[in-house]
Amino acid sequence: MAGHYKVRDVLEDARLEQTRTAAPLVSVVVTSFNYASYVTDCLSSIACQDYPFFHVVVVDDCSTDESVRVIKDFIDSSAGGERFELVCHDQNKGQLGAFKTGLAHARGSFVTYVDADDLLLGDFISSHVRIHLGMEPVAFTSSDQYQINERSEILSGHHADLQAKGKFRFIGPRSLHRPFWLWATTSSMMFRKAVLELVMPDTIDHFRICADNYISHFANLVGGSLLLPEVHGCYRRHGMNCFSSNSLVGGCHPTGNMKHHPSHDLVRQTILDTLIRKHEEFSAVLSEGGYEGLLARTVIGWEIYRVSRINDSFNRERSPFFPLKISLQSFSIRLSTKIHQVTAFAKNVLR
Repeated sequence: MAGHYKVRDVLEDARLEQTRTAAPLVSVVVTSFNYASYVTDCLSSIACQDYPFFHVVVVDDCSTDESVRVIKDFIDSSAGGERFELVCHDQNKGQLGAFKTGLAHARGSFVTYVDADDLLLGDFISSHVRIHLGMEPVAFTSSDQYQINERSEILSGHHADLQAKGKFRFIGPRSLHRPFWLWATTSSMMFRKAVLELVMPDTIDHFRICADNYISHFANLVGGSLLLPEVHGCYRRHGMNCFSSNSLVGGCHPTGNMKHHPSHDLVRQTILDTLIRKHEEFSAVLSEGGYEGLLARTVIGWEIYRVSRINDSFNRERSPFFPLKISLQSFSIRLSTKIHQVTAFAKNVLR
């Protein structure tokens, strides 16, 4: 699917009016923690969307500054209104905890998570909805972002993490055996709500920051993703970011402080634990064969034996040889990946 696509504009189909078919509602979840200086600009940018069918859930994670007052003032203003809702945690739960709270209050078929210091351009929602409806279904989309500073000055016209390469790019479900990242930041994404409900874990403490690392890898494993080359939002670097607190200096450098970043193995292990714990749900949605494929792309070595022992219902419903089957499938995937890498390297050397 990689390449230049012709996007079918489903919402412009006049025949839908005769069937009383509606455009999808989108839930925008704003996660707020001590960003009183920026949250009004964030909420204002969402209020100015050219797509009419959305509501906003602002989740404040026990801010100690004036964030709650500022948010309430915005909601009570003419720019806010009934489509904005504030939910306050009674204790700090971190980013993934705020994601879960926002998801519990989301009413839309699609969900966008926005950090309270970032901005959405006016066509963000409409552009993502158009892609979700007009192309092959994916678990989520991610678009490019301007990078701005604390004074809202543009630092860069592109977010280097996004690997769209100037075109719509489909990212199929990938093995988690090795680290990779192809998308922009949390605020660049729009997810199918059904996918988020499926992949959300019980444990939230592992991902108090960089929760998009877990959500994006898992969602892509389930349903793939699509990269949008156009800019539809702004990512703010102000020196106090939980992850991207380093300066933008150019070059192919990490966009954040990797010392505070959850390891890829922690992401993979949490995904595996969730796959085992929610095995009935995944099998029902993806079929048993699809579920086996997810496991094989996630496990390494013989660890399926360890994690499967903790779930009696998982073992009761499957053959004693099931862990061996998954381990062999995983080995085959890893071997194929290695052969592909060696072949690609050889071709480059022989050019």
